[in-house]
Amino acid sequence: MSDKRKHPVLNVAQHIMYSYRWTIILYWIIFILIYIGIGVLTNSEAIVGSDFEGQEIWESTTISPRIFLLVIGILLTPMSLASFVSSGVTRRHFIGGVSLVLVMISAIFSIMLTIGYPVEQFIYDKNNWTLELKNPHLFSSSSEWGLIFIEYFCLFFAYFGSGWLIGSGFYRFNWKIGVLISVVSILPGMAMEVVLSSDWIGNLLQSVLGVERTSLAVVVIFALLVMACIVALNYLMLRRVAIKKKLF
Repeated sequence: MSDKRKHPVLNVAQHIMYSYRWTIILYWIIFILIYIGIGVLTNSEAIVGSDFEGQEIWESTTISPRIFLLVIGILLTPMSLASFVSSGVTRRHFIGGVSLVLVMISAIFSIMLTIGYPVEQFIYDKNNWTLELKNPHLFSSSSEWGLIFIEYFCLFFAYFGSGWLIGSGFYRFNWKIGVLISVVSILPGMAMEVVLSSDWIGNLLQSVLGVERTSLAVVVIFALLVMACIVALNYLMLRRVAIKKKLF
């Protein structure tokens, strides 16, 4: 399982990425095909009228990848820790490798979501439709690619990390404590949405409660703190955990 020429953290990351490569590829194939179908129906006016003035369709797709990453995150520790440790990988290196996987997969998903915005903008412009964002975001238009990437990277990392916390909690403790941890582990994802003041939470904060988003620099700092807390909490649970047989 290990390549002695590589750092153990890189070995862990490489093997996990390889293990989930087809799951991720198939997910995106299905995801894109569904929204191509929606786009075709919209363009042919099968589900809208000729005077369609639309909100972002792509904006509403982000819940799916977040839930997908949450589920994959739950599997990381129960599916992989025992195998890596039995092959000579330390728990610390495993945690480092999984953290790297969180970064890489979150980046891949963020790139895919970022690409979708200008593509949708092109379709709307071609049909003379008005494109409107339904919820607040770090970005205000589909041309702000950097801000789109940053927002979704932070969100995907947080939800992916929340799943990892759930899986680690059930692996480390008995099922009763695991259930409690699974409830608490949703908080990083929610906290990230509050920090970014995006999506429905951003809409609630800004429109209902009148809380405005702080500067981008402060947002980034707090987002990094949420990410660091996710890794630190997993480290605390797994650094001395007893190795069990694979649960799946």
